[in-house]
Order: sequence, then structure tokens, then C-alpha cells
Amino acid sequence: MKRGILSVISEFKMLNVLCIFVGVLVIAAPLSSAFAANSKVTVMTRNLYLGADIFRVVDAAQDPNPYAVPMAVAQVYQIMLETNFSARAEAIADEIAANKPQAIGLNEVETFVKLTSSGQVTTVIDFYTILNAALKERGMDYQAFSVTNADITMPMVDPASPTGLSYVRMVDHDYILVRKNNAAAQVFGKNYDVYLSLPLGGTTVNFKRGYLVVDVNVKGEDYRIACTHLEVRSATSSVFRVVQSAQMYELLGTLATLSDSDPKPIIMVGDFNSAPDDVPGTYDPDGTGPIQPTPYIPPYLEAVYAGYLDSWLLQNKKHDEGYTSGFDEFVSDPDPALLDTRIDLIFLNLLDLRVDRVKCDVVGNEVSDMVLNTYPYPRDYAGDYLWPSDHAGVVADMQFKVPK
Repeated sequence: MKRGILSVISEFKMLNVLCIFVGVLVIAAPLSSAFAANSKVTVMTRNLYLGADIFRVVDAAQDPNPYAVPMAVAQVYQIMLETNFSARAEAIADEIAANKPQAIGLNEVETFVKLTSSGQVTTVIDFYTILNAALKERGMDYQAFSVTNADITMPMVDPASPTGLSYVRMVDHDYILVRKNNAAAQVFGKNYDVYLSLPLGGTTVNFKRGYLVVDVNVKGEDYRIACTHLEVRSATSSVFRVVQSAQMYELLGTLATLSDSDPKPIIMVGDFNSAPDDVPGTYDPDGTGPIQPTPYIPPYLEAVYAGYLDSWLLQNKKHDEGYTSGFDEFVSDPDPALLDTRIDLIFLNLLDLRVDRVKCDVVGNEVSDMVLNTYPYPRDYAGDYLWPSDHAGVVADMQFKVPK
């Protein structure tokens, strides 16, 4: 059963205790000194960026003006148009074509549907369809697996509408793409049990997030690929931290359960909204209501406690910080220094494989990666050139020793 944050917060107080024992989720790796061959795989993680800051709507919900939310929705929709995913998808497709990953985890793969007040569809913008077309133009053929997350419909001010209002439906997805000629099958996918619910414009909106797991065979070696996009970090004392921690705990538990009956080396990718320097903390409201202080473990630490390895730290050569987040909302400020956090991650749980070589690259973080914004003038928000996303991506080229 799906549960909003207010219904689960009390039982989640024990998360800090449970996470201490999360190591029991790890499948013990048998020791072996004889290796038969090398196994190679290239994996990418990429947040596509939905195109605007939806927290503009959350902020507007605090305004007593009944039109505040529809006005904010209209603004978000216009910013999304101006940040022009069709143009940005060309740059992301170039990244994929240059690196040729066998598996790609994608976050914020949105579908926007504009409807009239009577429910007639007038516009559909499907990020996956746009990106897939750009990939095919480059001769790149990928099988797609997905999970559907938040599905939100909100009214927006629209002067072109006879009623002055239209509606926008936004549907969020996570995807795993597997390159042609690599056998693949989805083994699991769902929305997290714990998610954020917020009142917006007189209705409660569920910001559901999810994860999916796909088994992939690359050149004779099996891998289990997991992809997710956890709840945002926000302040260290915020409820957001509790939610993302609970989500990571569920994901690690699911992967451990799958490994109980069918163990495979795991590659876990995504926007975890958690960095290596995050530390345990406590969500503490005001201490007077029904929600009491609740401890949490950051997702990055949960993965480490469960025995997962951070691929960025496994590189054989000296590496930089690997920052991936985050550019400005309009993805137009050409300052690469805006990337100051590493939250787009590739984790490994290798079982009986041994690391031979790991090389990771951040992509979409150089000014030369920006693309011409073809959205027509007049534009109120986005500039003439756009970053591929508000995040950079990460590509990991990995080689493992396989035991006899």
C-alpha cells in the first residue's frame, strides 16, 4: 500500500537503528584467486532535467491569492518550453553516441500534456520520444524499460483559453536504456512506499518517486542494473532527508531480496540527491506537534554501509571531484563552477567479480557542450545557449576480473 510521509514518519524513527544493520543486506562475496577472463561494461547515468523549478508552484501555494498557483504553473510551463528539451536532447544524444554505453539510467524523463478546460489535449511533449529519435538519427538503438512516478495535473492561467484557464499534466519517469544486441529483461519496478505529499491549490499532490531493476547480459556476463531518482536533499533538518533515506533503504532491501534467489553483480545508478560528504542527521519540526524528531541516514552512507562501492573512487588514475549538480534553472549561465556537488552516482556491488580498471568521466560540464536554443523569441527566461541539463552526467567504463 502506498503511504504518504505523514502516515509513516513515526514508524520511520527506527531507521537509524535499522541502517546500522543494513550490512546484512550484502551478499557475501566468495573468495577466489583464479580468474578466467575480463568483463567489460560501460554505464551512464543522466538526469534530463524537467525544464523548470516545480517548487515555484509549492511556494505559490503559500499565497492566499486563489490564482497564485495557476499563475505559477503557467510560469513553470513557459520556462519548460524555453529551456527547450528538443535542443538539449541533441547534446545528450551526442554524449551517448560518443561513449556508447551498454546501459543508461535516465531520470526526469517527463511527459507534459496541455489540456483545455474541457479536457481536450492540445500539446504533448514527450522527453523519451524526443531523445530516442535523436539517438536513432545517430545510429544508436536502445531497448527501453521504465517506471512511472508522479502524475500531476494542475490548472494554469492561459489568456488564449476562452475560460482563462488550461491544465497541464506532468508525468515523471525513470528509464533504463539497454543498447541493442545486449539481452535484457526488467525484473522489478515500483514506486517507493514513502513519498512526499503536499497541499497545492486546494488539493493534495503526491510526489511519487520510483525505481526499476533490469538484468542485462553484456558479452556473456550478467549484470543487474538498478536506476532511481531519490527525493531532493533540502535542508539537513528537513523532512525531505527522511523521505530520501527511507527510499534508499527500500531500494537496498529490494536488491538484497532479489539477490537472495538470483545473485548477480549490481550496478546502481541515478540521481541519489546525496553526496559523499552528507552525514546522519535529524528531521526536527517544531517539537510541539504529532511529528517528533526523526533521525535519518543519508542515502550515500546507506549504500556504503550495505557494501556498495562508489565507482568514482575506484578509478586507477587521479581524479577530480566529479561534481554533477547543479546549473541554474534556465540552464543558460555558462559558468561551469555552478557544479559544486556530486549526487549523480554509479554504485557497484560486485559479488565475485574483482575490479581491474575503472575510468569515469563527467559529461555535459564544459561550455563547449552548450547548444543553441532554437526556441523562438520573445523569450522571458532562457538564454541563447543551453546546458544539456541542469545536471552533468557520469559515464563509467569498467573492466572486471571474472573468476573461473
